[in-house]
Formats: sequence, structure tokens, C-alpha cells
Amino acid sequence: MASLYSIGLSGLQSSTARITTTGQNTANVDTEGYSRQTTATVSQSGGGVLIQDTDRIVNQYINQQVWSDTSNYSFYESYQSMMTSFDSVIGEDSVSISDYLDNAFSALQTANSDPTDTAARSNAYSNLKQLAAQYNDLANYISDQKTLANEELESNIDSINNLTDQIANLNQQIYRLETTTSSSANELRDQQEQLVKELSEYLEIKVNYDDNQLMTVNLASGQPLVLQSTNNELRLTSDTNNPDGELGIELDFGNYELNIPTDELGGAVGGLVEFRNEFVTTAERMLGQQALVFADAMNQQNQLGLDANGDYGINLFSTAEIETTANVENSNEDYGIAVRVTDGASSEITTDTYEVEMMSPTTFKLVTYDLDGNVTNESDVIDTTTATPTSDGYFEVDGFGVEIAFDSLPSYAQGDRYQFAPTKNAAESIKMSARSGDYLALASPIAVSRADSNLSDVAISISSITDTDSATSAFSATGGLYNAAPQTLYFTASDEVEIQDGSGTVLATLTGITDYSNLLEQAGLADDAGYDISLDGPPDAGDSFSISFNSDGESDNYNGLKLANLQTENTVEGTRSFTEAFSALVTEVGSLTATLTTNMDASETIMNKSIAARDEVSAVSLDEEAVNLLRYQQSYTASAQVLSAAQSTFATLISALG
Repeated sequence: MASLYSIGLSGLQSSTARITTTGQNTANVDTEGYSRQTTATVSQSGGGVLIQDTDRIVNQYINQQVWSDTSNYSFYESYQSMMTSFDSVIGEDSVSISDYLDNAFSALQTANSDPTDTAARSNAYSNLKQLAAQYNDLANYISDQKTLANEELESNIDSINNLTDQIANLNQQIYRLETTTSSSANELRDQQEQLVKELSEYLEIKVNYDDNQLMTVNLASGQPLVLQSTNNELRLTSDTNNPDGELGIELDFGNYELNIPTDELGGAVGGLVEFRNEFVTTAERMLGQQALVFADAMNQQNQLGLDANGDYGINLFSTAEIETTANVENSNEDYGIAVRVTDGASSEITTDTYEVEMMSPTTFKLVTYDLDGNVTNESDVIDTTTATPTSDGYFEVDGFGVEIAFDSLPSYAQGDRYQFAPTKNAAESIKMSARSGDYLALASPIAVSRADSNLSDVAISISSITDTDSATSAFSATGGLYNAAPQTLYFTASDEVEIQDGSGTVLATLTGITDYSNLLEQAGLADDAGYDISLDGPPDAGDSFSISFNSDGESDNYNGLKLANLQTENTVEGTRSFTEAFSALVTEVGSLTATLTTNMDASETIMNKSIAARDEVSAVSLDEEAVNLLRYQQSYTASAQVLSAAQSTFATLISALG
């Protein structure tokens, strides 16, 4: 009879435990992260049932897939969110650089129609100034996006450190509970996995379990975030060797810090870092390149004309000095370099990162890198002891659009490096340096004419103006042409010309002429003169043509038309106009935003399928629990009847013995 009592009692205990587990599952049907539980039993020797344990029903492989897919979705979602905001601004017509360019050049064309109209000059000046201001505004917006990403990253890093601290604390609680009692820490493990899911929204992580079934959490690149009851905190860092001050991530191990590869972070943090370090940098440099080329092209052309006062044109725009960053391993931190754009060579400037590498104390080369760190170009080695510097000590790097000056030659060491990005700050710093529309140099510095006595009706025209610097051209500093400059063309025959200076001295003679364009270049005089002329056909013998300084050029618009034509010339890297360059930025923004949106939608679908797969295994089904409850109630009733039968049988036996 004792066996019957034991069987009935163990049955009651087993049914009670299972009903309790079913009740726990039912109560937590809406608890996020809860894994349904089941109570296992085995038949025990001598009869009855033995309760083993109550465990969670989980599949760690599926859980890891959920965390990975959550991280992937969060990466695209955070990146896409930032890009959507950016796209809504950069693509807006009211802030488009293209519209400001159209307005500025349209106003410049109006001024060209009457260069003596002060109001038209003033309007052109105002529109050019607004264009510069719009470059500033867009650059500031891009900078604000970088700041916003920084702030979000700071917040996310704080959340990550808080989550890993909680996961480590739960490891400690789980270990204490499961080693001091016979119970499984099911609820604590559910909480821990829910924290891991939240953590996966910020980072791509990998979860493993040690011999005590305590959770270890590693970054995708392998570095540990959680080891048993200890968590290692993440911190944001800034790369001082990078001219863009890129953000990095380091893991603090207490006694030392370890830099984390930012391209393997994943999650919202990975998306924000990529947006901040890659896209924002790209946008900043693309816009800066346009501003830099615009300022240089306008300045160079304006210097080739005469302004409203008859003076040589000045720079219309200015940009900030190019910032350089010395490598921390350089031999002497006191020595630096200075960099500037070579006048008229801005079309050679790219959006790459430039690095000056000292090959010896007196030689260097220039290397450019794209944003992925790949070498895109490399100069020849320049020897500062043999190369000819500019008058103020700069060495031009042919084909790269920049000039380099050194603090203290030959005090450098082989391997010293300096980085800079010429386009980085140009858009935010560009400003109108000219003070009024009078400084728009619309007139040509030379005037050309045909002699009244000419027998032919051939006309002379200006082919080009290339230099007005008094040190390197035929133009004097005070205004006028040097006497030795080419000033008269006298044709001794229709195909033969004497080119004379201001005193009538023959500087060169051309014979057998078949092409009447660029005659000074044909005579080898154009480079020194800084100008050239053409005829529209063969003249007659005895015809002469004059070249003089344009002292009465108030109504002349030769150089103004050249300024206006810059709008459509391929000045940006020699392949795109200003408008096309800005359109390329808008297109890049729109294309990237669309791609991210597509990837975000796809990754969300994949994540939801992983969550559904996890729920199939671990989520509570009320229908299933209702069936289990009914079954365990029936089992409880049957076990109670077994006890009742045992009691009745025992009572009958006692009665019979009495």
C-alpha cells in the first residue's frame, strides 16, 4: 500500500508542478522576451514519477540569428534615417546651389550687357555673395549632421555600456541562484537574452556560453564585451592623424584600451559611424571641391580683366587656409608644412586625402588616398635642393593642384608624414572678398584696332588674355603695356607680318602664314606678352593692326563674358561644370538613400521571419497551454483518485483485521 500512496502522491506533485508551469506560461503570454517553460519528469524506481527540472524551450541558434538580423536591420535603419533627413534638405530647390549659380551668372550676364551700369554690377555682386553664403549654409548643415551623429553615438555608447553591465550582473545572479539552489534561473536568463536583443540593435554581437552556462558577449570582430560578471566599456575616440577627425571606437579593458574596427560594428552604431565618417565626409569634400574650384576659377579670370575703375582685377573670393595634420610618429612635432592651391590649377584638386611623405630631410613625394584608404595617385619624388620654389618658398607638385612649403629644411626625417584634405573646409569658409560690384573686372586689359588706311576689311580680335602680372607679362604695374611689348602688326605681304613693339622695333617676323589665329603664339611671343590676337582672314600688303592698353574700356565686356562662360565650362576635375558637380552630389545622396531604404525594408522582412521562427519555438501559445492545463488537471484528478483508492483500501484492510 505504501507503493500506491507513493505513486499517487508523486502524481499529485508532478501534476501540480506542471499546472504551475502552465500557469506561468499563460501569465507571461505578452511578456516580451519570455521563453515558454516545460517541466520534465521521469519514472522513478519503485513506482511513481520524479520531477527533474523546469527548463526554458529555446533554440540558441535561432536566437543568435534573431540578434544578427536585428543588428543588420538597425544598421540600415539608422543610416537610412540620417540619409532621409539629409536628402530632404540637399534635394530641396530652395537651397540648391544650382539655383544660386543660375541667379549669379544670370546677373553677371545682365551686367555684361552694360558694364557702366552700377546697379547691374551691384546686383551681380549681391548674387555672387549670396552664392558664397549658400555654400556656407550647406556646409554648416553638413557639419550639423556630423554633430548630430556624434551626439547619437555618444548616447548609444552609454546605452551599450549600461546593457553590458546589466548582462554581467545577471551572469552573477544566475550563477549564485543555480549553484545555491536546485532551481534553474529561467526568468533571469530570459531577462538576459532580452537585454542581448536590445544590445544587438546597437552592435553586431556573438553570444556563447561557458562551462557554467554563463553568457559571454563578443563583438563581431571578436573582442569581448561581457565575460562572466565583468563588462568592458566602449568609448568614442577621434583619429588625430586624420584630417577629417574621424570617430573611432575603443574597448576599455581597465589596464589598456583596444581600437575596434569600425567597419565591423554593425547595428545602429555601425550605421551612424559609416554615415558620419564616410558619407558626411564625402558630401563635405564634394561641396568643398565645388566651392574651391569656383573661387579659384572666378579669381583667376577676374585677374585677367579691368574693373570699373580701370584697375587690374583682384580676387573676388577667398577660402580658409588648408589645414594639415602631422603624424604622431614624426621625428619632431615642432616642424610642419603649409599647403595652398596652385593658382589656376584647382581643376586638378580631387576629394581625396593627400599625404606628404618625406623621403629624406630634403626630398618628398605626394600620395593621395580615397576614403577607403586606397592609393589613387602618387607624385614623383621632389628634391627641394634642385627644384625651383615660388618667390615665397612653395614647391609646386605638378598634376596635383597644390604647392607645399616647409617650416625648416633640412630638419625633417625620412618617414615624416603630413596629411590634408584641400576640399574639407572650402565650402564653409568661402566668402566674397571683393567689396563691391565695381571690382568685377568685366573689361579686357587690351584694345585692338585696324588702321583706317587698311586696304582690306579684315578685322582683328583678342584670342586670349593669359597673364596680367607685371612681373611675368607685358602689362605694367601702373596700367599700360611695356614699350617692349608687341603692339603693332604690319603686313609686308598678305602672308607676311612684322610684329613690332611700341618703338617700332621688329620683335619677330612671320612668313608664309596660312592660319591667322593666335599670331603671337606662332611668333613665340604670346607667353611673355600674356595675350594673343587673331585676324579673321588674310589682309593686304601694307595693312597694319594695333594692340594697346584698354584705357577707355568702361563699356567693354570681353572679360565679363569670360567670367559668365565659366558657368558651363568643365572646371571641376576637368570633367564637370559647377552645376553638374552639385547635381552629382544630389544624385549621390538620392541614390544612397534609395539603396538604404531598399536594404532596410529587406532586412526588416528577414528580421521579422527570424523573430517568427524564434516565436514558433519559444513563444507561448494559449491554445497549447489550454490543452496542457486540461491534461494536467485530469492527471491531478486521477492521482487524487489513486490516493483516495489507497486510503479506502487501507481502511478496508484495517477493518478486516479488526
